[in-house]
Amino acid sequence: MIFISSSTSKIFLAAPIVALSLLGAGCFGGSSTAKGPDAGIWKTADRGLVWVNKKALVAPGPKITAAVAGYTILSMVFDPQDHDTIYAATRENGLIYTLDGGNTWQQPGTLNTGRVNAVVVDPKQKCTLYAASGNKIYKSDNTCGRDWKQIFFDPRTEKSFTQLIIDWYNPTTLFAGSSDGDIFRSTDSGLSWQAVKRVDGVSITSMVMNQKDSRTIYAGTNGDGIWKTVDGGETWIQIKKQFDPDYRDARKVTQVLIDPIDVETIYTVSKYGIIKSLDGGETWKALTLTAPPGALKINSVAVDPKNNKNIAFTGVSTIQYSSDGGVTWKPGKLPTTKAGNVLVFDPVESSTMYLGTVPPPEKN
Repeated sequence: MIFISSSTSKIFLAAPIVALSLLGAGCFGGSSTAKGPDAGIWKTADRGLVWVNKKALVAPGPKITAAVAGYTILSMVFDPQDHDTIYAATRENGLIYTLDGGNTWQQPGTLNTGRVNAVVVDPKQKCTLYAASGNKIYKSDNTCGRDWKQIFFDPRTEKSFTQLIIDWYNPTTLFAGSSDGDIFRSTDSGLSWQAVKRVDGVSITSMVMNQKDSRTIYAGTNGDGIWKTVDGGETWIQIKKQFDPDYRDARKVTQVLIDPIDVETIYTVSKYGIIKSLDGGETWKALTLTAPPGALKINSVAVDPKNNKNIAFTGVSTIQYSSDGGVTWKPGKLPTTKAGNVLVFDPVESSTMYLGTVPPPEKN
């Protein structure tokens, strides 16, 4: 396969919570009330008791009321230097972002239509961002996401880039995962890319980087388990046999999550449910949920960055909370008739959470 860096004309051969800290007053989750339209992005500032729809969109020109309320949210990321700045990737409306904790939303002059799967923010230069849309990767340099330029593309137009992560220690290094099982790496801020791993027959569904050692990365797939590197992508080991025989459905990974406090603790979301490792993926144990394995469609799990005993997950019709590390769960009520798709904690104020929604699957 041949891949071309559009910005340099070089040719290379190729080998996306609702859980809150219990340190203050109030409960974690429980009965909730909702205010606002029925879809888009929701925010709670009181541990999930009251959810408010963040509906306003400020675009070039007149204010478009309630526009974000109809958007389908695929992923959300915080600016590492400013937790009130959030970027959200959507299914049909490109990229949107807020500078004030979700009270108002804007769209860039470019990359404002179509599907965006992922976006990352340079942790040392907040106005440098990267986004994945279709078979292309884009970069916004020194405009804080207002203007974008294409820096890389896969000539196979039917394929797409599904994941992006950036090295927090050395932000000139990025990784991208594709729908065709490729993992690419750039070491020059996106100017050129090379494939460092190929997983045949699957899509890369999740990529996360260890927050204490950026050389350690986990890549989830939709049928081949998890691939892990501890040397920045030079070599990869598979986590798949560890799921046999009890957790065979866990090979179809939808999310990999590293505990924000204990980096050896890993959560994997799959068709099976949620399984947890305390030793970096060597051994696994299933969390006991409120329904049998496979009965709940879980789309997103989040762990409180201030208190990792607080965990929450959301899916097609539920949002649930645990305050004991997933031993027991308390069902909550989604503030919307849509499906919960993205759940994230505010990294600074963990009593604040954001929920992104998608249309529920059609019933047969």
